[in-house]
Amino acid sequence: MRLLLATALLALAAGTAAAQTETPAPLGSAPAGVTAPDATPTPPATGRRQPRRVEGAGPAGAAKPAAAKADQADSLRKAQAATAARDKAWDSRMKRTLGSICHGC
Repeated sequence: MRLLLATALLALAAGTAAAQTETPAPLGSAPAGVTAPDATPTPPATGRRQPRRVEGAGPAGAAKPAAAKADQADSLRKAQAATAARDKAWDSRMKRTLGSICHGC
């Protein structure tokens, strides 16, 4: 058992020693057996965000149609109605639960 363990440790030590004695590649080149993937060059970072490119955007796409304004007004009315309904429900709940404690001023 000891002999088996000793030979395994020696083989492991020999392998790490061989890995440490490998000659490094010169600066600016890849080590032997290592290849870099083909990469497209990216522009240097300037610290500014670039605008998002949208298909079909341009002078004709910049104008907002009138239908969008109508949809916005309709959604505003729906939001106001929902808020009024929530307020009414809250008031009735508070009147029910706090009616025995406070009768108002």
